[in-house]
Amino acid sequence: MEGNSLSRWKLVLGTEDEAPNNIELTQEYKDLEHLLQMVYGAKEGGGFGKSSLKIKKWLDGIRLNFPTEVVQIMQNDALERQGVKEMLLEPELLEKLEPSISMVATILQLQHLLPDRTKAAARQIVQHLVSEIEQKLKYKLIFAVQKAKVQLSKPIHPTTSVIDWNKTIHRNLKHYQNNLNSIIPVQWYGYKKATRIPEIFILVDISESMIESMVYTAIVASVLASIKTVETQLIFFNTEILDFTNKYDDPVQLLFSAACGGGTDIALAVRYAAQKMRNPSDCLLFMVSDLYEGGNKQDLILQLNGLLDRGVKIYSLLSLTDSGTPEYDQMLAKQIADLDIPCFACSPDQFPELLTEALSKNMN
Repeated sequence: MEGNSLSRWKLVLGTEDEAPNNIELTQEYKDLEHLLQMVYGAKEGGGFGKSSLKIKKWLDGIRLNFPTEVVQIMQNDALERQGVKEMLLEPELLEKLEPSISMVATILQLQHLLPDRTKAAARQIVQHLVSEIEQKLKYKLIFAVQKAKVQLSKPIHPTTSVIDWNKTIHRNLKHYQNNLNSIIPVQWYGYKKATRIPEIFILVDISESMIESMVYTAIVASVLASIKTVETQLIFFNTEILDFTNKYDDPVQLLFSAACGGGTDIALAVRYAAQKMRNPSDCLLFMVSDLYEGGNKQDLILQLNGLLDRGVKIYSLLSLTDSGTPEYDQMLAKQIADLDIPCFACSPDQFPELLTEALSKNMN
């Protein structure tokens, strides 16, 4: 037991001077050491060179010896530390990669460099991750929209309101009359006014620093588009506008259609969204950007102020990823927060709860 602990400790320290040299590793631990040194070792001893065969053997080795979460981290580190773009250029290597959000972001960044022979394999990796995230978020988002609507259902007089039949029946089950084989409602529930369908505008910065957020947002918009009680508008932007409204049936195709990178003009995107709003007081605007504005910042503040005056509910999301709070323009974030616009980083798991809160306020 002690020998295993010391061997693992030596693997952690590596082959540098600090590592205890008097520990004899078994062949199993020597194999693990070699896999780690390929990525984390000194330049003269580590690395892959230009050998696709080396990369293939390494991918096989880490998948055999480490759990999936660790494999994803090591793959990403290999890309960043060793610059192993060969992983994305050979179909047989791509097929061995464990899909992760950072891997998909890299594929989207480098898609213009991918040879035809690897594009199908690259698309499969993106499809795998998109399906996984969609499955995780779909019912949370659907429930979020339904929950917001249910919260608006109040006791009413049935002749003057829109009846919420589900809630009315559920709350009056105890008043079932056996002799009539019917429920006689004592209290009716419904909506005190006919609620218009809320419009949700999602503006997504597709500069390189926001690619992971772009992936999650495309999936969120795709799910929301399938819900008939809300109307979703998805707008990507850099210094140009890419309006994907009604084109998000296939989020994978959508992601490959977006040319990631370029500058950032948030004011342009906000102005474009404002022109599309039919009933501003029924609109929610989610602005997904790290706020490194390349356009006119004062124009952006004026645009946002104008939308607030028209009744639009605005949320500034610095990111929509699991990676925590990113680097962002703190001065512009403060100016936006001073307008009483919530400004924060949001994880995909937190977004459904935020959506419920936003819709409830919007439809009240």
